[in-house]
Amino acid sequence: MKKTKKLAALVLAMVMAFSLMAVTASAYGAEHEHDGTCCEESIQPRRPAAQCLYCALGMDEYDTSMEDGIRYIIFKCYNDDCPYFVSNHVRATRKLKW
Repeated sequence: MKKTKKLAALVLAMVMAFSLMAVTASAYGAEHEHDGTCCEESIQPRRPAAQCLYCALGMDEYDTSMEDGIRYIIFKCYNDDCPYFVSNHVRATRKLKW
């Protein structure tokens, strides 16, 4: 009984390994036409996102600025229950490079 369990485990492990290799190989070979609906001509950088350091909710883009040739995006937290807003009566802001 012990040998059959080990043999069954070995067979199942080999089947799983071969199925993973087959799925990866079939995904690699999948080709489609690039007609512009699935991608753009050039890769565009992703816009940064910010999370409030006080309430951990997402912040909204407020403004953009350029300093020394580096573009920055300024985010503001508009959560009325944010601890920073409740104690200071000022919206929390973050400034991130883009």
